[in-house]
Amino acid sequence: MTVIAPNTGESRVATSFHGWLLVATCWLSSTGAVLIAPVLPLMRREFADTPHADLLTVIALVVPGLMIALFSPVVGAIVDRVGRKRLYLTAISLYAVAGILPWWLTNLYAIVASRVFIGLAEAAISTIATALVANYFSGTERQKWLTLQHASASIVAVAMFSIGGVLGSLSAGWRTPFLIYGCAIIFLPLIVKFVWEPRDAEPASPVAARLPFPWREAGPLSAFILFASVMFFVVPVQISFLITARGVSEPAVIGLGGAIANAGIPIGSFMFHRLARWPINRLLVIAFALLATGLFTIAQLPTVYTTVAGAFVAGIGSGMVLPLLGTWLIARLPFEQSGRGTGCYMGAFFLGSFLSPLLVAFLAYRGGGLIAAIGQFGVACAVVAALVLMLALVKKGAVSSVHAARADRAPLA
Repeated sequence: MTVIAPNTGESRVATSFHGWLLVATCWLSSTGAVLIAPVLPLMRREFADTPHADLLTVIALVVPGLMIALFSPVVGAIVDRVGRKRLYLTAISLYAVAGILPWWLTNLYAIVASRVFIGLAEAAISTIATALVANYFSGTERQKWLTLQHASASIVAVAMFSIGGVLGSLSAGWRTPFLIYGCAIIFLPLIVKFVWEPRDAEPASPVAARLPFPWREAGPLSAFILFASVMFFVVPVQISFLITARGVSEPAVIGLGGAIANAGIPIGSFMFHRLARWPINRLLVIAFALLATGLFTIAQLPTVYTTVAGAFVAGIGSGMVLPLLGTWLIARLPFEQSGRGTGCYMGAFFLGSFLSPLLVAFLAYRGGGLIAAIGQFGVACAVVAALVLMLALVKKGAVSSVHAARADRAPLA
């Protein structure tokens, strides 16, 4: 896609280098929590004398995701008004500074506060990077990079989990993984040199500039993304507990099983990339049918092998559905509102990451344990697959592909 650089008036064409740069900065948001997850018990032990230390260490882990969920839509509105690049640089600088602070902090409350700022920075980074992908690329290229964003993030997250554990075992203990946050500064000179403030190659639409954000279209789709995100995080968050529930206690076996299960996510993202020209309804049926099949397998077949296999199948479904819905949402909005659309997507995605373990815990408490809760999630996915299938059979709903969702610009009225 050709995008105008307003400072020069010249057209610039984004390349694979730009795509990987934007995708790589999105890894900062997806790996921030898993990096410190292995050292939480060590943190809890050091701050055992602090009131509510158990709760505060968990909050330190999850509060960035909550901040992303709450503030991504706000960031999206801001970048549509003031631009992307300057806020992009500011957010990455804040991420590096706030992320490394716990290396020196000796107060658990201060550490939690630093994690709040990490979340605000991550909200800006993920929203701006995804918006720039949507601005720099179009059609199959846009869909490819949005897909790679999800697929690569899941792989990097697994690696960061291992790195965090190794660093936590060093002499400095739980503080060492926080040093990794400082490495974010390597992105600053790259962004300064290679990222430009985009402007649509076509003249701005006066109608799009005047009209309010189309919540009638984006709102229900954002709610659907929230539901899909809750389902997406069931396998990554719960897989170690599910394997343990099958009687396995060896960390090596749990780690291997988790790696196999999570491998389904990038495979699902790749499948969406290859099938993106299929009708959206058809892809949604396949994705939620895979999710339902995988979750039912976990709930009904009580061995560790079937649990890992079911989680792998569910991972394929979740890896398909989120890039599909994200591409669909952004495709329905004009350039002038792409930042807000991206903010809606990121907000729904990370709110799902926050709500998913809470909903699993609630259903497990009310409905007979973790395995039973997984079965109830499978029922929900099966119902969605059946409803979308009925719409597809009567040729209602999203009968086109994500590429045909608009003629490169969807009218808002």
